[in-house]
Amino acid sequence: MATQSSSPKKNRAQKCRKPTPQNTTRTATQIDQQKLLKILDSLQAIVYVADMQSYELLFVNRYARDLFGDIEGGICWQSLQKDQTGPCPFCSNDKLVDKNGRPTGEHIWEFCNTRNNQWYRMVDQVIEWVDGRLVRLQIATDISERKLVEEKVEHTQEDLRRANEQLALLLDSLPIIPFTRAADKGFPFTYMSNMVETITGYPPEQFLQAPQFWFNHLHPEDRARVVANLSSLHKDKEQKYEYRFQVADGSYKWFSCTLRAVLETTEELRYIIGAWKDISDKKRIQLESEQRLQQVIQADKLASLGQVVAGVAHEINNPNSFITYNVPLLEESWEAFSPVIKEFTKKHPKKMAGNITLAEMAEEMEEIIGAIKTGSDRINAIVAKLKDFARLDEAAPSKLVDINKVINDSLTIIGAQARKLIGTITVELAENLPLFYGHFQKLEQVVANLILNAAQAVSSKEEGNLSIRSRYLERLDSILIEIEDNGRGIVPEDMDHIFDPFFTTKRNIGGTGLGLSVSYSLIQEHNGRIGVLSRPGLGTKFTLFLPVDRRESPIDLHPTILCIDDNPLVLGLLKSFFFGVQNMPVELMKSGKKVLRFLEEHPEIDMVLSDVVMPGIDGWQLLTNIKEKYPLLPVILISGDPTAPQELKKQKYPPDHFMAKPLNFPKLIAVINSIGRQRL
Repeated sequence: MATQSSSPKKNRAQKCRKPTPQNTTRTATQIDQQKLLKILDSLQAIVYVADMQSYELLFVNRYARDLFGDIEGGICWQSLQKDQTGPCPFCSNDKLVDKNGRPTGEHIWEFCNTRNNQWYRMVDQVIEWVDGRLVRLQIATDISERKLVEEKVEHTQEDLRRANEQLALLLDSLPIIPFTRAADKGFPFTYMSNMVETITGYPPEQFLQAPQFWFNHLHPEDRARVVANLSSLHKDKEQKYEYRFQVADGSYKWFSCTLRAVLETTEELRYIIGAWKDISDKKRIQLESEQRLQQVIQADKLASLGQVVAGVAHEINNPNSFITYNVPLLEESWEAFSPVIKEFTKKHPKKMAGNITLAEMAEEMEEIIGAIKTGSDRINAIVAKLKDFARLDEAAPSKLVDINKVINDSLTIIGAQARKLIGTITVELAENLPLFYGHFQKLEQVVANLILNAAQAVSSKEEGNLSIRSRYLERLDSILIEIEDNGRGIVPEDMDHIFDPFFTTKRNIGGTGLGLSVSYSLIQEHNGRIGVLSRPGLGTKFTLFLPVDRRESPIDLHPTILCIDDNPLVLGLLKSFFFGVQNMPVELMKSGKKVLRFLEEHPEIDMVLSDVVMPGIDGWQLLTNIKEKYPLLPVILISGDPTAPQELKKQKYPPDHFMAKPLNFPKLIAVINSIGRQRL
């Protein structure tokens, strides 16, 4: 290779080349070699040629000389590597030729020079030198900047990986389920937090791999609304709503769903981010709060009304006292004047008094006076009830009461009147009932009122039955009074109003609508509860719960559906729709007597849902047992047995409803709602 014009040094290419015999003639191969060396000398990379046997540097380009000095003619591993005492362990000589000395191709690798702490990309290959021998050509490109960038990228990726791990850990520890959805048709999920498995029982893969999985598990009543909301998200930008979702155990949980649309610069929907939160407990507490609020409203309504009633009763009582006082005088006066008027009418038969003759007036006057007296007595009775109503805030019960004596005394007072209306009255009073603190007369008033209501509800005296029972329920530490009739019952739309003041269905026969509202308040004074289970056309059962212990709050009871099924899926689904659902303990499912005993110990149960075929118990026999002892208790039977419909026709007591498996839950809900629940 020729030297530069400004360089006094001898041409290094000539120095490395052995002279030809004439030294004046160059072959075409030599000319190509010189061109190659010129090109290599101009490259901005370390380039050298080394003998593969002796490791002598036969050629070093200008870029390498600027870095390492005039090392041409030296040994490569001594000149290029600091403190290297032998051939480099990463030398590519052995990789460039096979065992027969034939070239195998180029070898590319990366190397850090400890002398200058720089990284290089090494490209080694075997070439034929000018004298015919094989030598190693190495081109080393400085990649230090690239390595720095790669190192930064690697650190950044590691930071991102750690950040993603921390974010995933954070998301999986939150009591919410974050997710993302694509903007494609159907809005498929693209990410789902692992928390979804903790809350729903389903792994994230089921949501990500099956596009219809989420939709198919929405509550049937919520699907249309939820899909409509999701489709309108592009317009709303952000949404928040609630719906029910079926989890792995078959039950439905309430979710609060928050969605936000992420848009492109063109305002097109890019993707959706969102989160679910399980609010099932919140919904349950909300339902309980609504029930308690209704109780507070009822109590407040009665308390407020009591103040008005006291004044009204006083104003009514004054003029009615005048009427009551003067009716006897009117009767005596009529007895005195009646003969005179009758004598007068004989002489003047056409004499008129108002729009009737004196004769007609004389005949009807006694009835008129009797009607005035009856009306006055009725007003007095209403006023007495109004006064009772107004005295609801008296002090707490302070005397021990024997509830059986309360019932017997009530029957002494109104028994004769009740027996005129109803044919059979059965009284079953448990012995040795504990005494409790209460107001004897007030409880007597409640019992008497309920007995008369039951007697008046029976349409036929001959077929009418009235049962009065008392017993102690250890589970609630309470005394129960049950008054049950087989009368016309109460329609569902009236059940929510029967304790409202002045609400009555017997106004045409003198009902005032105060009896049950006053009774409700009197039982509240004793921190008790009144339960009403009624079936139109079958009868009504009132249950009084009176706590034995002196407490500051009423007994905590809620209407309950009893599920008798060995499949927990049914129980879970029922709990999703109704507040107050209890499964029959497995150990009791093997005996019909134990089931009846369980019902006796849980009078808040107002409906039974039972499978027909279960281990150790027959659903048909259980139905008969329940209906014979609890004729008003609704029983819904379910079965997957194809012969069940034929068996159904043979039953003495048909169930209130029969459903074949698999259950149609929307239909089951409609059936339960149509039957109606107990009012507690």
